[in-house]
Parts: sequence; C-alpha cells; structure tokens
Amino acid sequence: MFRSFIAVWATVMNRAAACLREAGWGAWLGALGVGALLVVLRWNSLDAPLVRDEGEYAYAGQILKRGLVPYQHAFLQKPPMVIYTYALAGALAPNTFWFPRLLAGVCAGLAACLLGLIARLEFGRGFALPAAWLVTPMLLFPSLWQFTANTEMFMVLPLLAAVAVYVVSRQNEGGLARAGNGAWFLAALLGATAFWYKYTCLPVLALLFAVWSFEGWRAGGGARPLLTRWLAGMLGAGLVTLAILLPFLVGDGGKSLWECTVEFNRFYRASATFGLSGLWAWLEAFWADWWILFLLLAVLLFRSRRRLWFWISMFLAAWVSTGASALGHYYLVVMPFWALLVAVAINRAAALLATQVVWSEATLRRALTTAVVVLVCLPDLPWVACAKEQFAEVKAGGGNPSIESLPVARRLAELTAPNDRVFVAGSEPQILFYAHRLSSSRFVIVYPLFIPTPLARGYQAEAMQDLERHPPAAIVLARSPQSWLSQKDSPLEFLQFMEKLLAEHYERIGGWVTDGPGGRWQEPLAEQDQSKASLVLFRRKTA
Repeated sequence: MFRSFIAVWATVMNRAAACLREAGWGAWLGALGVGALLVVLRWNSLDAPLVRDEGEYAYAGQILKRGLVPYQHAFLQKPPMVIYTYALAGALAPNTFWFPRLLAGVCAGLAACLLGLIARLEFGRGFALPAAWLVTPMLLFPSLWQFTANTEMFMVLPLLAAVAVYVVSRQNEGGLARAGNGAWFLAALLGATAFWYKYTCLPVLALLFAVWSFEGWRAGGGARPLLTRWLAGMLGAGLVTLAILLPFLVGDGGKSLWECTVEFNRFYRASATFGLSGLWAWLEAFWADWWILFLLLAVLLFRSRRRLWFWISMFLAAWVSTGASALGHYYLVVMPFWALLVAVAINRAAALLATQVVWSEATLRRALTTAVVVLVCLPDLPWVACAKEQFAEVKAGGGNPSIESLPVARRLAELTAPNDRVFVAGSEPQILFYAHRLSSSRFVIVYPLFIPTPLARGYQAEAMQDLERHPPAAIVLARSPQSWLSQKDSPLEFLQFMEKLLAEHYERIGGWVTDGPGGRWQEPLAEQDQSKASLVLFRRKTA
C-alpha cells in the first residue's frame, strides 16, 4: 500500500510538472496574472476586523492551544478542521489576528492552480488559464462579499485535490492503473479532510467516488479489484478521520462534537435559513452581476464533449451541497465547477467563432477570457479601489459589530485579569479572542439559545447555570438584533435572567456609541446613551 501511495503521489506531481514544461511564455505570464489578480482582489480586506464566524473559529483555536477541548468549552457548529486551521494560524503568527485570511488566500490560489491542472488534463491545452482566471474572483463573489476566512474557503482545496487525483488516475500515462489502490487511498484521505471542514461537501464526494467505482467496474477485472480499492479508500479516510477526531474522542467520546455539529445542525437545517427563497435570492444576485456566466453555459449545448456530463453532474451536486441556504458562503463549493464549465464554454465559443472570422482560435480564446473576467470583476472594482477603513466599515459593519469589537476587547482586557472568566452576551466571540479571556459559558454565541429548536430551552438553562457557577468578572452586552436572532417562538428565560443579573450584580462601565462616523468609546456611559451603543461593557460589583 505504501509503495502504491508513493507511486500515485509521484504520478500526480509528474503530470503537473509535464503541464508546466509544455506551457509557453504566454501561459507563464497568464499564471503570474492570476497571482496578481488574487492580490489585487484581497489587498484591502486582509486585515479587516474579524466577523462573527471568524471570531468563533479563532476563539476555538485559541482555547485548543490552551489545552481546552472545543465543543465542550466552546459551542461550534462546524467540524474540527477549521479549528486546527485557525490554531495553526495562531501558532505561525501569534499576534496577527488576520493571518487566517492570508492562509485562505493561499488556499484560494492553490485551488485555482489545481483547477487549472484538472482542466488541462481533462480537456487539453487552452483550458487551464481560463478556469484559473475565472475561479479567482468567483471565490470572492460579486462585490467581494466572501472576503472572510470561512470554512468553505479552506475546504475547496482538499476537495479539488481529491478530484485531481481522480482525473490523473484516468490518464493513460503514469501507471496509475497499477496503483489504483494508492489513488483511492489518497483521494479518500483528501476527501475526508474536506468533509471534516464541512459536511456539506458530501454530495460532491459521493458522486465522485460513485462514478469512479462505476468506471472501474466497467473497465473489467471483476469485483475483487473494486473491493480492494474501496478498502484502500476506507483506510485513507479512516486514518485521517482518526487523527482529526482523536482529541475530541479522548475528551468525552465525541459526545459534544456530535451534539454541536450533527444534532443541533439537524434542527438548524430545518430553520428559515434554508429553503428555496434563499436559493432564489442568491440566483438573483448572481444573475444581476454575473449574467455572462449563465449565458455562456448555453454554449455547452453545441458540440457536446463525451466527458462533459460528469462535470455538469458535479456542478449540480455542488448546488445540492448548498442546501439552498440563505448564507452566501455555502455556495463557495459551486464556484470551481462553475468556472470549469465556463472555461469549456469559452473554448467552444472560440472554436465556433474561428470558423467565421480570420482570427485564430487561440486569439479568440484569450479575448473571450479577458472579456468574461473583466465582466465578472466589474462589481468588485469599487471595493478594490476603496481604502481599507471604508471597506471594513461597510463589509464588517452594519449589524455585525466587528469594527468596535477590538477597542471594546482592549478595554475588557484592561478591566480583568488574565485568569478571569468573562461573558459576551450576544454572538460576538471575536471579543473573547481579541481579549485573550475565557468565557464563563461554552455558549460563546447565543444563536443556539434563540433559534427555535427543541434544544433551545435546555441550552438557555445550561447557559444560566454556567453563569451562576462561574460568575463573569465582566460582561459585554451586544445590542444588535442580529447578534441574538430572537424570534417569536424563541424562549425568553435567558433574556430575563441577563436583565436581572446585570441590574443586581454589575455596574455599567462604558460602551461603543454609534451616533457619529465610525463610532466612539464613551466612558462612563449614561443611561440615556445606552440605546445608542452597539456594545456595552459591565463589570462585576465588588462585595
């Protein structure tokens, strides 16, 4: 098995090296252009304040480094790989809160390279650069809405790597027919890594391995070779799964992980966040800015390629993976397969036009690629050109008090000792991360307490017990409705408990007042000014 694995890895690297050797100077310039585009699109969002999701992951990575087990000590809906990624970022750059964004950019660049390799091997020369150029802005969405280092931004890389192993295994060269077990082992290992970033990629992985199995069975050899490859895949997925889950299995047998990422998500999936209205809203948004990408898909109806059905199926499976969510980052998994199909459409359009005009097919392909990339990037231009402060104020502001979280966290750290526990009454865990303070409750976000599910009332009771057991030295109250998501069916016991707790045991220190441009810290904060504050800081009264 080990020799087979090494043979597969060497073959993948050899195929990639061969593609690079075959590339002319124009291809190298195009690749440099992709890298430049990556930098241009992300330069002013790199050090923008962390948003809620990033704060949640950063805090989980922070406490993991302190020896505490997330899920038990920090409620988190996402599987563990994002925790490891943020912990790695904290280890590589301890005092750089935005370093996960840099890692996400690197992952996006590597994903663009992989997509180019896949396009080159699957369809031939002339397909790699259009795919890589297109996916670079598409991963950020129109107007750069997906600038954050979210789970899907990292998940796309191992997912495409698993697809790349499959594509290489189909080539006649390299001897992967003799190393099929190793190919399955590597692809399953990479696929499991993507899965433990987010479970939603399962439909894409299931389709990939189902088609691979069918092709292996159709190629002959009987059931035994196919069975051994399945076992090799199970071994690869099992080993990486064990390595990822081991800390959580040792802690409580995986009970908390299951509760947070499976049991709660089962009810969350049935909430209003998911449904055809969310899917339709995103389709309308994509059509408004990326209409050219929809129109180009119609070109695929002409001169259909034999293997195109597989990539269309992967594209559709990626849409299924989104769960028709109203949250944009769920749609990141669609972008590589969409970019690949559009790259095929561009080549097909160039071939059709070459029969009608005097220009060569290569010239037409470059012109069409440039035009499409420009059209895709047009909604991004106002945001690329704006200053970092303006970008952060608009993209990270408005109901998501990210900009004020950092100064509030500094004041929180000044008022408390390093070993004190604090509590953020809301869903702003980035404050805990900035302040380097532990939460009195594992509910570092209050969404699980207020999203109407059968678990909400029990979660509220647990949070109240946590605050009574570990009285916080200070409490930050988030006043944005988006930080609570209280709905008509939400239980209200925790809100009543918090109101009484703050009135009886805490004194108001100050708050971030938003009645002017950018806002300001006001201390002391008068009662009449509290309604103007997005974040209010309270300190426990002395005996």
